[in-house]
Amino acid sequence: MQKKRYTVDAVRKLRTRKSTGRVDMKAKNKMIKGLTAILTAAFVLAGCQSGNEPTSAEASASAAAGTPTAGGQLNFALSTVIANDILDPQKTGSPQNSRIQRNIFDSLVEEQPDHTFKPWLATDWEIAPDNKSYTFHLRKDVKFHDGTPFNAEAVKFNFDRIGKLEAPGVAKNDIGSYTSSEVIDEYTIKIHFATPFAPFLTNLSKENLGIISPAAVQKYGDEFSHHPVGTGPFRFVSYTAGTEYVLEKNPDYNWPPSSAKHTGAAYLDKIVVKVIPEEATRVGVLQSGDVQAADIIPPQNIVSFKSDPNFQIYQAEMLNYNPAIHLNSKRPLLTDVKVREALRTSLDLDSIVKTVYLGTYDRAYTYLSPSLLGSDASLKDEWKSSIEDAGKALDELGWKKGSDGIRVKDGKRLSLEMIDFYANREKRMDVMALVQNQWKKNGIELKITSLSVGAYTERSKTGDFDLWIGSQYGADPDVFRSVANYFDFNDPELAKLLDQAYGELDREKRVAIYKQAQKRIFDQATVIPVYVFPYTVGASKSLQGLAFDAHGFPLFYDAWLKK
Repeated sequence: MQKKRYTVDAVRKLRTRKSTGRVDMKAKNKMIKGLTAILTAAFVLAGCQSGNEPTSAEASASAAAGTPTAGGQLNFALSTVIANDILDPQKTGSPQNSRIQRNIFDSLVEEQPDHTFKPWLATDWEIAPDNKSYTFHLRKDVKFHDGTPFNAEAVKFNFDRIGKLEAPGVAKNDIGSYTSSEVIDEYTIKIHFATPFAPFLTNLSKENLGIISPAAVQKYGDEFSHHPVGTGPFRFVSYTAGTEYVLEKNPDYNWPPSSAKHTGAAYLDKIVVKVIPEEATRVGVLQSGDVQAADIIPPQNIVSFKSDPNFQIYQAEMLNYNPAIHLNSKRPLLTDVKVREALRTSLDLDSIVKTVYLGTYDRAYTYLSPSLLGSDASLKDEWKSSIEDAGKALDELGWKKGSDGIRVKDGKRLSLEMIDFYANREKRMDVMALVQNQWKKNGIELKITSLSVGAYTERSKTGDFDLWIGSQYGADPDVFRSVANYFDFNDPELAKLLDQAYGELDREKRVAIYKQAQKRIFDQATVIPVYVFPYTVGASKSLQGLAFDAHGFPLFYDAWLKK
């Protein structure tokens, strides 16, 4: 049985990079078929705005902007505080950290929007017949920001470090059943797993498995988090705790991924990221010109910026476990699936999402964002909203409205408590206020309790809550398992499906398993997805070339400032 080999594809060969010479005729035919599929998809998606491109108006403006010019400083307003100021990709799992880290650290492979993979720091790779080892052939022209060489020993150092970290963020989960790395020669490494690990290539394309400098880790120790050194197009300069992070271009950079629009160093000289959590202030500094771009733009400002000739909106779909209401089926009031179904049916989520997000966010019908591998769009047909039907179901279950309008059964009120610590992140409390109102009309009481992070974490661990609203960033559908680490779906059948998908490398079979899992969650009514999160960046018309990776993170490599 032959090993599966993945080589530099035809698109990449058109670029100025050196060919590896490992492409045979069979592989070439597969590449042509793949290119045909990608081009076909591009025509189909052109009219529906897939999420990783600016809107058609911005695209036209960018095309008319002219030839990119080098130089200048981009001031970028970030909506969320960088957790503990950590810029070590292997120790973090927060999207806000990743938005900076993605531009400091490169990955071995690059995921495409169609969930195929192309070379980056690795030129090609093979998967063993038993699916338990991957052999990567590495570029020979790459150096870290500190001047030390990128090679197989550096990759081995990274994987071994993740395996030993006490505070690994999401990276520990991202290497699955990893056991060891074997250096074959200076630029060839073999990665071993105890069992087949289907999410590996997707996870490898994330910045959380971006390659860090072994020499810098040895130099800075625990302080590496505040002195990050990678191979990316920008290198870290300095930070002011909690407020500002400064990057400058890497003048030696010449190994971008195939999605990049140019080679050589980045156009921008410097990026200054300013943390501005307050929405009005963040929008205000963009309007005043203090920054040229700001992220997580509020819905009302998205609407106004789209009609303002001085600004533009860039938007990308974050690959996500969608923001959703989670019902704790272990709690006495929620053990009956028919009660959970009635809670779901009582809600008019279309009106809630339209009211809160003004048409700028899409309603979610399943648990995986639309572009995530395995997301099941057919579940939309399963949904229904009817306060009358929900009320009848609750009546039949013995839940009758009391004198104050709240339903009662056996002396117990149908009163639920939601716990939260995020305040109004992405306007989720506005969503829950409308949920609270709609449930009340059907005799269901919802109490919302805001907690400190510590208290929230403790109550989450012990299951001391009825419901919460949350999401989880994840570029692979295995994100279900990440959610299960802190929310007990209380469903052995679902757990079995997720374990099966974890080790299934056949794409069609894996997608089929995840569709079964999504249907299972729907039937159990433990999760009510609410909206699809679009990562939005508002920018002045001077900013050109801003792009996003397939996971929804901003890429500043091709960005430039129009004079």
